[in-house]
Amino acid sequence: MMVAALFCAAPLCARTSHVQATAGGRPVVEETLHCPKHEMRGAWLATVYDIDWPSRQGTTAEVAEEQKKELSEILDILKKAGINAVMFQVRSMGDAMYASSFEPWSQYLTGERGVRPAAGWDPLEFAVTEAHRRGMELHAWVNPFRLANGTAPQRVPVAKGKGFFDPVSKGWVMTYRKRANKRQKGSAVSVLDPGNPGARKHIVDVCREIVTCYDVDGLVFDDYFYPDGLPLGAGYDFAEYKRDVSRQKNRMSQADWRRNNVAKTVSEVRKMLEVDAPWVRFGISPAGVAGGNGVSASRYGLKAPEVGSDWMYDRIYCDPLRWLADGSVDYVSPQLYWPSDHETNPYEPLARWWGKVAVRFGRHCYPSQSVGCIPESDEAWCEQGYQVGINRGNSTGSDAGSIFYSTAHISGKKMSGLADYLGANCYRYPALMPAMPWKEAVNPGAVSSFRRDGNVLEWSPKDKMRYVVYAVPNGVTLLEALSEDGRNFEPQYIIGVAYEERMEIPDDLRNGYWYAVAPYDRYGNEWDAAVLDAGEK
Repeated sequence: MMVAALFCAAPLCARTSHVQATAGGRPVVEETLHCPKHEMRGAWLATVYDIDWPSRQGTTAEVAEEQKKELSEILDILKKAGINAVMFQVRSMGDAMYASSFEPWSQYLTGERGVRPAAGWDPLEFAVTEAHRRGMELHAWVNPFRLANGTAPQRVPVAKGKGFFDPVSKGWVMTYRKRANKRQKGSAVSVLDPGNPGARKHIVDVCREIVTCYDVDGLVFDDYFYPDGLPLGAGYDFAEYKRDVSRQKNRMSQADWRRNNVAKTVSEVRKMLEVDAPWVRFGISPAGVAGGNGVSASRYGLKAPEVGSDWMYDRIYCDPLRWLADGSVDYVSPQLYWPSDHETNPYEPLARWWGKVAVRFGRHCYPSQSVGCIPESDEAWCEQGYQVGINRGNSTGSDAGSIFYSTAHISGKKMSGLADYLGANCYRYPALMPAMPWKEAVNPGAVSSFRRDGNVLEWSPKDKMRYVVYAVPNGVTLLEALSEDGRNFEPQYIIGVAYEERMEIPDDLRNGYWYAVAPYDRYGNEWDAAVLDAGEK
């Protein structure tokens, strides 16, 4: 993730009319205290540069066990915090945290690019299984174009099967070296060329393998597209641009051509998902300010953001408004990595603008919040709660959400305290994912054969379905338990989400409760519940 420069001062939580004082005297947004039943509560789990995981690289069975243990502990903490979706980075630089047929094993897993981990160790497979065991979604986080910070890597074997990954020989690579000044050599970055049809197809093939070979719930890109500041005009992709526009017989500028190449890639991934995995939620996390400084926004009858400056449109050549207008993505997660009192990019106006944009195009917006925005403190947690409340206030009521960057600031690796704060305040009750009404979903009907066997609830399976399980105190009638914010029952009665046709009843909920279970499809829809032993008692 690209993290914008921050001006980290104490948060100014009292920003809107929806402000009230907590028992401790701290001002909060009223919406912070309301826990909606449907809400994206995500966390970015970076695997590059030892940001979040793994803390140790290697190829031995001992290292693999350490990596599994560390990842399990992270997921436990996220679960305790109320997180319901993990954005797990599986492809950071044309490499893989899984058994890829197209690209090599990641150096951030084994210590050396292309070298295999211990036999049988597949982090993505493990992460999916462990996330689902905790009732959490797993979204595969893919960097679509980034290949290397420097020159392109050498030819290496792919992770799975025979063959090699050698994008240089295929002509897919673009390397841009930016000079810092006359005395410094500068830094280079290599990407898969968005203007090359073969490179775009490769990205689609990589994504197809992930969503068809692993039971992921989502696929998400971040904001690495063209190299930042890649010059226009002669050199780099200019000849490619001239050939393409001549062939297409259009007058598109080189900058528009680049933005079109990015949009093509996004659209091609979307079309693949519609065929191979339509239930997979597809999102992109652009930089926090967009709208082409008015150029792109005006095309869609939108005003540009009232604060900040858009650098994506002209520096990395992407147009998030087009992805939304084309229906290519299900959600955006703009990187609003500034505190609420930032001098030039305060959080609330940007979050409000993105919320209106998402509504305009009938899609969802789950802003990404920088957990390291201000140093570890009560003030920092107050700021995070304030931003969660702002996001809820900007939603329609059934499509709220936030995604935290990064997990190390929740797990205790870099900061401690936020997990407890979220679990005790913003995320006191569980939440289901927002439904995607633009995707066709079939009502499966209520489950059958719902029964209790000892301390385990069981039911007959429904095809390609997960389930919401409830425990309601005997003193609460079925009518009293009904939700005002969604189908079936209030979120405080949710035990959890099951990806199997059974759930063990927690120790403290085994006596004095009646139970219910409802199909909960991968599109985020909850369907009619079956009830066991309900009634006035």
